[in-house]
Amino acid sequence: MTQHTAPSLADFYNDPSSPYAGFPQEHRSGGSIPLKLLRAEQQPFEGTDPAVPELGLILVMRADMPFRWNVGDGLTDETTYRSGCLSFVPPGTAVDFYCYGEHELIDILLPAAEIEALLEDHGAGSLSDLNSLTGATLFRDDTLRRTVMQMWTESARTGGTSDLLMDGLTQVLIARLLDKAGALRRPQPILPLSPDEITRIDTLVEHRLAERLTVEDLASALDMPRWTFADAFKATTGDTPHVYVTGKRLDKACELLRLGDMPLAEIAYATGFASQSHMTDTFRRVLGTTPGKWRREARQ
Repeated sequence: MTQHTAPSLADFYNDPSSPYAGFPQEHRSGGSIPLKLLRAEQQPFEGTDPAVPELGLILVMRADMPFRWNVGDGLTDETTYRSGCLSFVPPGTAVDFYCYGEHELIDILLPAAEIEALLEDHGAGSLSDLNSLTGATLFRDDTLRRTVMQMWTESARTGGTSDLLMDGLTQVLIARLLDKAGALRRPQPILPLSPDEITRIDTLVEHRLAERLTVEDLASALDMPRWTFADAFKATTGDTPHVYVTGKRLDKACELLRLGDMPLAEIAYATGFASQSHMTDTFRRVLGTTPGKWRREARQ
């Protein structure tokens, strides 16, 4: 990863030469710390956010799309960026990302030095205690979501008690992040799925392979929370649900490539890939070849 830097992510968004310059965006600030807030609407996009001396909390306002990112520890498997998801970026970290659809988000940007001093004053730990949130990639927390929304609303006000309210909300935000990070660090017992549950997942995937399938869909089939299901599935099979479904799609696509002359775009549609190019990218990443080349070699 190339470690680009900038004084603030908000400044990077505002820079006329930035890849964000053409996207609708609104910038605000508030509180005595002070913090910066930005709200942006974005098209499908890939790029790199620079390393900044801020910790960032991102709330997804509107999205339903595949998403991958690298927060300094390698590119994640493709996951789903959805409304209500949160993500955390530690200070001094550049972020590579791939967003495959339209989306809207709110960024809360907090200066790291001031937050570190706040934690020291209250004897509440350090910024490094939040590192486990980065590994969570995307997570949900209703308290954090509501706090971010209230901060955005309050940041539109000026004077009076506005800064006092923003300072209070900032402390609520940091306290909740620390609580969330602590919960993520505590080991949780993971119970494997039963053979019957695995069979039910297999059946669901086979019947709905041509459709868009999310972890939530699979978890709902077993009446389980998303994260509990994902951990149990990996503990049982050794694969994430995404890797498993992708493997099923590839197996079916290879079968269709080997047995007939169906156009590649139709095969992609029939096996649940978002497009022919998405199928081709997946073939390259997993099998090291393209669908067309795989078909030719399979028929030799």
